[in-house]
Amino acid sequence: MSKKPLSSTLSVKQLLPYLKIARTEGIGGIRYRQLLDHYQTPEAVLEILPKLKRSKDSTKKFQVPDNKILHREIDQTLELGGQFVLRGTLEYPPLLDMLEDAPPILIAMGNIELLKKRNVAIVGARNASIHGIKMAENLAADLSAHQIGITSGLARGIDKAAHKGALYTGFTIAVIGCGIDMFYPTEHKDLQKSIAEKGVVLTEFSIGTQPQAMHFPRRNRIIAGLSWGCIVIEAAQHSGSLITAKQALDYNRPVFAVPGSPIDPRCKGSNNLIRMGAILTENAMDIISELPHPLIQENTPSNTDLFTYSPAAENISLQNKNPPQVNIPDKNNSRTIEDDILFLLSATPTPIDLILRNVHYPTNEIQSALTLLEIQQKIFLCHNGYILK
Repeated sequence: MSKKPLSSTLSVKQLLPYLKIARTEGIGGIRYRQLLDHYQTPEAVLEILPKLKRSKDSTKKFQVPDNKILHREIDQTLELGGQFVLRGTLEYPPLLDMLEDAPPILIAMGNIELLKKRNVAIVGARNASIHGIKMAENLAADLSAHQIGITSGLARGIDKAAHKGALYTGFTIAVIGCGIDMFYPTEHKDLQKSIAEKGVVLTEFSIGTQPQAMHFPRRNRIIAGLSWGCIVIEAAQHSGSLITAKQALDYNRPVFAVPGSPIDPRCKGSNNLIRMGAILTENAMDIISELPHPLIQENTPSNTDLFTYSPAAENISLQNKNPPQVNIPDKNNSRTIEDDILFLLSATPTPIDLILRNVHYPTNEIQSALTLLEIQQKIFLCHNGYILK
């Protein structure tokens, strides 16, 4: 068992009782806080916990995990270079700590001091257009150059572009929906490692936890709660990005949206946000001028409710019961080079050289695919070297 301190305030021995409570099935952020508030110490909570019912209507009681399991988790996390960030310590992100259901324990790889610095979230489509990707990358780089970090979810498309842009000039925080030993999507392995070296990779899930659809809404609430504001780029109707924006608004954080083509379905949700009062965003200064300063002191809901506007709000339906669609690893991925090209295109004319740089196939194969798509009338090749979808 390692004796290495896990933080500036806690040793392994001190952390263990808190970890036992947090890893007990049925204990979430709210109940964790309520138990500690009522019983004062983790030792007192652990003494009473096995005797408590999990709910008023259930006879099932809490099962506290075995010490050996938790010691194994701690050792494996430390061996990978991870750190435990406990709610109630100085290391815990102050904005996130304002949330009633804030995660009791976070696991981080990287410089946890960055969790206290000013940052904004950038979220958007996984199947983003090349223009959306460039916008996300440029915005992230410009904001980072102004000492504003970028928080996102390490997904494909907009998330990836935002993380890459931030690393050019500053730092980024990647919140993941799995253990720190997992790489999802797998092609972002090198990017995740770079973020751990130059920024922070953050999760509330224990080591070994596989990515699952039900984890991503929990990840999104951390992204929204950790950030000073939320920027949405290319969000379709009913998308997870809009859920994150709704959470940001609930946490009294400003919501920004980059306008997109009205005939591109990837932009329907983000355009609706602008219609309902989100801050129209074209460059970094649109964001910097609206960020709260000094640090938000209260977590009271904003008076502006972007999500009760009618009739446009009917098109967003952020309160739908179905969780946002999440791309969990697909071992039978049948996407073609033509699919990859079409994903990047939008109604806005796109230079061919941008396609050549961003589609990871040989140039001759890309040119053949473009010819095929033109024959099928799925794209239009303009005389000036631009492509229209």
